Amino acid sequence: MRSIAKKISIITAVSLFTAVGANAQDGAALFKAKCSACHSVGSNRLVGPGLAGINEKRSQEWLINWIKDSQALIASGDADAIAIFEEYNKSPMIPFSDMSDEEIIAMLDYIKSESSPSAEAPSEGEEVVAEPVAEVNYTAEDIEAGRLLFAGGKSFENGGPSCVVCHNVTNDNVIPGGLLAKDLTNVYGRLGGAGVGGIVSAPPFPAMVNAYKASPITEEEVMQLTAFFKSVNKDEEVEASNKGFQLLAGGGAVGLLIILVLISIIWSVRKKESTKKDIFARQLKGNDSVES
Repeated sequence: MRSIAKKISIITAVSLFTAVGANAQDGAALFKAKCSACHSVGSNRLVGPGLAGINEKRSQEWLINWIKDSQALIASGDADAIAIFEEYNKSPMIPFSDMSDEEIIAMLDYIKSESSPSAEAPSEGEEVVAEPVAEVNYTAEDIEAGRLLFAGGKSFENGGPSCVVCHNVTNDNVIPGGLLAKDLTNVYGRLGGAGVGGIVSAPPFPAMVNAYKASPITEEEVMQLTAFFKSVNKDEEVEASNKGFQLLAGGGAVGLLIILVLISIIWSVRKKESTKKDIFARQLKGNDSVES
């Protein structure tokens, strides 16, 4: 009897161990697919905050609701949800309503397992000092390679579609792009290098997932696209300034031309004889009628 009980205990332990291992693996895969583009499991901030210690800071129920539909939680008047939304410039988080509670819990367990004790979430009232982000200096070759990848002048190594099919950037060196997805002219300014790189390398959007699932973008290509978006962001500011000057100068020239045309019209219909001559002619006509 003891032998049977012992065997059952061993089988149960092995089953639990296997289940925990599988759960952690599932959580890691889910985090990479759903969250890694915008979040780290540590304290580093990407597009959104680092998630270290999030399990201790928020309840599991709150986290499930937030992950499934953050906008609904904000609309409900939840103070924490509104505060986070305001802190991150009202950038809406992608809703993952298709995820089950079990999948979200597996992902939260993975985050907890990866969070080091030193990376715990700050306590209430504790000031968070953001780590400085080193500026990446890209070469002209990186920028040009990124431009070609974006515009379709160069194919992706794994055969993915060119970005210009769905996206547009305002740049003199790139043809107008598609309108199926968001304009990316200022994406680097909004998300920074880490955010852009994270989304390109592990896209959280369903359309991008389907487009690049079988043909992932390489690390080098991610870097080149990021370089291009950084360049476009800066160039757009210069181009906007130049276009503003051109608009002002062009408007002044057009205004001057209109004034000259009006002067010409007025001059053409001016009185060609003096008013006194008209009066004198009427007087002469009156005199003639008297005499007759």
